[in-house]
Amino acid sequence: MTLPDRRIKFRPTQQRVRQALVEIVKDRIPGAIAADVCAGSGAFGMELLSRGAQTVHFIEHDRLYGQTIAGYAKSLGVEERCRIFIEDARRFIERREYSYDIIFYDPPYGDESLCREAAGLLALLSSGGVLLYEHVNGSDFPHCSAPQSPEFRMETRRYGDTAIDLFFRSR
Repeated sequence: MTLPDRRIKFRPTQQRVRQALVEIVKDRIPGAIAADVCAGSGAFGMELLSRGAQTVHFIEHDRLYGQTIAGYAKSLGVEERCRIFIEDARRFIERREYSYDIIFYDPPYGDESLCREAAGLLALLSSGGVLLYEHVNGSDFPHCSAPQSPEFRMETRRYGDTAIDLFFRSR
């Protein structure tokens, strides 16, 4: 008897990109409060937890993905350091209940409205925090732009068809 294919279909951040991003923020990870927004599988947030982040909030609108993240957290023994929000990224941003040292934002490629939400995440950064915004390299979709302020410094890194905009909030 063949079991049905129950693999979750998503476009996870490639492992090499994830490792490069972790390398960029490695000094900020120990003890960090982090958010993985549009979390999908939650792989980036789990990577942060494995490297010493204090807490990671996973924001994912799809209940099945949220259950998958919860299962991973339990199997890795980190469920006490996780909080899973089953809600839309917009709603999460509007509530502004928390501030974060690291925010990873990976909205579905091609969703222009969610691309625009990246700017709202800047308000959730703590002093010295960083926003990592993943999007398709060379797209015509709007990219996040930091307010014209010395409060933010921006860099872009490109990895094949993926680009990451990094926004560093000054201390």
